[in-house]
Amino acid sequence: MPEARVIEANPFRVAGELLPGEMIDRDEETARLLSLAAGGHASRLVAPRRYGKTSLLRRVLADAAEQGWATALVDLEGVLSLSSIVVRIERAYDRELKGVIRRTVDGLFRSWQVGLSLGAGGFTASLQSNPRIDVEAVLLRLLDLPAKLYERSGARSLIAFDEFQDLLRVDGADGILRSVLQHQTAAASYAFAGSAPTLMERLFEDPSRPLLEHAVSVELGPLPTEPTAAFLEDRFRLTGRDIGSALDPLLAFARGHPQRTMLLAHHLWELVPRGSVADESAWVDARERALSQAEAALRARWQSLAVNEQRVSLALATRARNLYAEETGRFVGLKKGSVDRALAGLVGKAEARVGAAGPELTDPLLEHWLAERGLF
Repeated sequence: MPEARVIEANPFRVAGELLPGEMIDRDEETARLLSLAAGGHASRLVAPRRYGKTSLLRRVLADAAEQGWATALVDLEGVLSLSSIVVRIERAYDRELKGVIRRTVDGLFRSWQVGLSLGAGGFTASLQSNPRIDVEAVLLRLLDLPAKLYERSGARSLIAFDEFQDLLRVDGADGILRSVLQHQTAAASYAFAGSAPTLMERLFEDPSRPLLEHAVSVELGPLPTEPTAAFLEDRFRLTGRDIGSALDPLLAFARGHPQRTMLLAHHLWELVPRGSVADESAWVDARERALSQAEAALRARWQSLAVNEQRVSLALATRARNLYAEETGRFVGLKKGSVDRALAGLVGKAEARVGAAGPELTDPLLEHWLAERGLF
């Protein structure tokens, strides 16, 4: 019989939930978020999509759960109504509560008799059978759960809301949350994460909004170089490979972008057989494979930008010395007076960031695609 082929698992995950040990660094951010929660403070975490916000929140929640906290991660992406907010929160509790805390919450839901439940059809089924349910009253009751849980069991709660900026799609929702959450300092702490800086600023920095200055901002910046390099080297070594001279150009290109680092390393690993050493040629091939995989999504993002935002993106992709220079404007068809507004739009959508060296595109693959694919 032919010898069975050994199937090797690529150690660089590019989609889905990260497993324990797959996160690079973020120790400082984890400690900061846990410290704020322990002090009863709300936190605000803003970073581009695919930058590791959700993975960081899961790590923080897991650490809190080990210390006896009740935890839940509520995904608010795309919510359209108070009903959908209720369902998202209910599902988060159903998915993540365990043991005594779950039984306590289940008992509270049954005693309230407002259509909430863990498991079964939940609030969705209740709403279908009784469309006249006062959804706002149910949401207020659900938001008060951490306080009731604390009264019953003494367990504090840490609730994280992901893609929190989508709450703006539902009129009055932030006011409803504030009306309950502001009274729960002893019972619960909250973390709010979002991927649209401008919208998150509207929620927390606009004097007309209920959540003004309600949360402490925590920055999620690029991955640090040394821990990233050590992580990549270890993953290659543990699978019988050597990342070799491909390491430095990969790190320089990825610029600390978490998902892009993993995507590039994933394709590089595929190109390096066991027992071999990666070189710069393999790196170039890996980069092109990653670009090919991401191209459809890059094109969709590019097409969603306003015309002047596209022009500034092109200028940033070619590393123009000065966005306001006359030659830059001629090259991309941009008027000097339009630069600030277009750049602010890109920053507000997390497509660009302003660092110590000036503005740059957040996604190195988008930059490479614009520079190399002849869009000028």
